[in-house]
Amino acid sequence: MDQEIRRAIAAIVAAGEPAGPPQPVWREVPAVDRESLARRMAQGLDGDAIQTPHGWYVRRELRPVYLPLDRGRLAGLPGMPTAGTPLLCLDTETTGLGSAAGTVAFLVGIGWWQNDRLRLLQLLLPDHSEEGALLDALTDSVPPEACLVTYNGRTFDWPLLETRYRMSRRVPPPVSGHLDLLLLVRRLFRYRLPDARLQTVERHLLRRHRAPDIPSWEIPAVYHSFLRGGPAGPIRVVARHNAEDVITLGRILAHLERGYGEGEARRWAPPGDLVRLARLFRHEARFDEAVACLETAGGAETAEDPDVAVATVELARLLRRMGRLAEAGVAWSRLVAASGPLAALGWIELAKEREHRERNLAEAWAATDEALLALYRSRGHGSAMLRRGLEADISKRRARLARRLERQGL
Repeated sequence: MDQEIRRAIAAIVAAGEPAGPPQPVWREVPAVDRESLARRMAQGLDGDAIQTPHGWYVRRELRPVYLPLDRGRLAGLPGMPTAGTPLLCLDTETTGLGSAAGTVAFLVGIGWWQNDRLRLLQLLLPDHSEEGALLDALTDSVPPEACLVTYNGRTFDWPLLETRYRMSRRVPPPVSGHLDLLLLVRRLFRYRLPDARLQTVERHLLRRHRAPDIPSWEIPAVYHSFLRGGPAGPIRVVARHNAEDVITLGRILAHLERGYGEGEARRWAPPGDLVRLARLFRHEARFDEAVACLETAGGAETAEDPDVAVATVELARLLRRMGRLAEAGVAWSRLVAASGPLAALGWIELAKEREHRERNLAEAWAATDEALLALYRSRGHGSAMLRRGLEADISKRRARLARRLERQGL
């Protein structure tokens, strides 16, 4: 048995090292085929097939869209770039919905303002082997002083493009900033939208409805079909989808500028939007602008609207923080006209004012009586946690006031 094993080992050694798994054979696509792909895509899109030292790409410039934008008013909003910074709207269509290394951006749409019009340009990839040409063209189209405007671009579009640049041993084009409108939409409008998808924003915020459109999850299959020899016509639908996305980015900016860029326009904005806009101003320590938004939101004749009541609460607290105590007291007085637990909150704050600032313990005690009555009347309204917190606050305050009144013989 041992001799058989030794003979087998000897035979293996005599045969030499095993060859190992077969190595893949990379086939360079003939230049004529690569050119054919680019020209076929360009013909289907009414674009231009461009040859560069690094390959082919398709360039498609669309008709500009009339979209005036007052950059001065837009720059006055929190988080916005300065009026002199060029804005570059950007959206990509990719070979997958993930962000792994195998995902490629085969269409990049960009838009920028020229006077009162939004110019549109699309760069397309006719084949994976031509990616270097598309990336070089995108670099040439992105001014280094520009601020990117995207929708979820901070976590998807731009990181994906940066990955593709690095995998192609290229440096991503520098930009001066990145404005992701998804974050702004969530902070300002998400509370009144079914979801935060871009087309939902179109319908509910911009009041626009697209023509029949292709779902995002179908887009990779359309491109892969073209690469397998399918017609280029369906890519035109993808290109139209991409162009609408880019235009929508510009329309969101115009909506923000027209509806929220100055005090007069904000009079027609929903109170809930102004409350959230005030929070953004406050986050940037722009307290006067925050107060103006909250005063506009709370300017209704009645505080029955929950958003109006919230605006009044936040206005009173901000005024107190700024040391404008008399104005804060006026705001708390307005709140007591509300229904629900917020009226009790208003009376509690008035009790604080009367006890600590006015030194009137009897009036402070009367305010706590009103707070208890408002809380009793609001049974069934508001969260149980809020009600328990208000009850505890009233009890604690009344106990302290009772001790002080007893010491004074009142």
